[in-house]
Amino acid sequence: MSLQASCRPEVEQAHPTDGRSLVPRQIEFAGSAEQCALLLELLTLRADITRLSFQPGASLNPRGDIVTVEASNRASRKIVNLMSELDLLRAGAVTISEPNATIPPGSAPSLHEEGNDAVWEEVGAMMRQDTSLSFNFLILMALAGGITTFGIVSDTLHVVVGAMLIAPGFEPILRVVFGAMGDRHSVRASLASMTLGYLALCAAAAAVLPLALMFAGIEGDDLGSLEWAVYWSSIEPGGVFTSLLAGTAGGVIVASRMKILATGVMVALALVPSAALVGMGLAVGDATIALGAAARWMVEAGCVTAGGGAIILLKRTLLHHRRPAGRRPATPT
Repeated sequence: MSLQASCRPEVEQAHPTDGRSLVPRQIEFAGSAEQCALLLELLTLRADITRLSFQPGASLNPRGDIVTVEASNRASRKIVNLMSELDLLRAGAVTISEPNATIPPGSAPSLHEEGNDAVWEEVGAMMRQDTSLSFNFLILMALAGGITTFGIVSDTLHVVVGAMLIAPGFEPILRVVFGAMGDRHSVRASLASMTLGYLALCAAAAAVLPLALMFAGIEGDDLGSLEWAVYWSSIEPGGVFTSLLAGTAGGVIVASRMKILATGVMVALALVPSAALVGMGLAVGDATIALGAAARWMVEAGCVTAGGGAIILLKRTLLHHRRPAGRRPATPT
């Protein structure tokens, strides 16, 4: 496509689909006329695009044209990979969004075959939203710590489970792995969120412990005899394997942005009760509970890093190809 051809009024072009269901993604690129012309030239060759639009001169910042492409989830990943190879992800402004539904030209016989893997940048955006250090993040972690204390002291398991559902506790750990694959800012941000978040949880657990002990009618010295306190401050092979499976499930959930299922991962993991027991043990001077719970927490975090990190690495290697910074862009043939 020549630059002259790219300067025509807005053009929409529909392409046949492969008969698979459409979990739609809309990718908008704003850049120079040359960049948009190159992108259009390559996109018009693809047969897996539902809609292709071109708006010359529509972008004010960055100044230039806008190319909008709508495609299935699977095709969108390939398109973003292509844009990365051409260095367009750094050269222009890219927005990835998710329409509620797309009705493609023609018919799509099957509605049950499309995958649900997210675009790599969508995964990063979701984790930034859920784990960035903020008042909401810290208060939820602190509230989870306080609720956990009451649940452990009163020997009420469903209360502890409720605290696990409240705490946004495993994604900051997994975001460290995500950031290590090319986003150093994510590593720093997630380490800060994880450290301060779990410190808030421990501090809240310690702060409400006297009140929980008073309501339960027991002394601080009795903490080491409580069933769930002993369980979550010890390490057993079965518990470690369960946590490794849960961490792996967490990686799958994050990579596909199925956020509604993330709470199940936190219930299967012992991150929240073990962290709360660190604060509780320190509050009553029980070193056995505090150190045992700290060791359990580190094992749990390691399971998330190993299991979930392996899934994230696998998805990045197989599905999301990004051009490393400093490498020359690919030259289309």
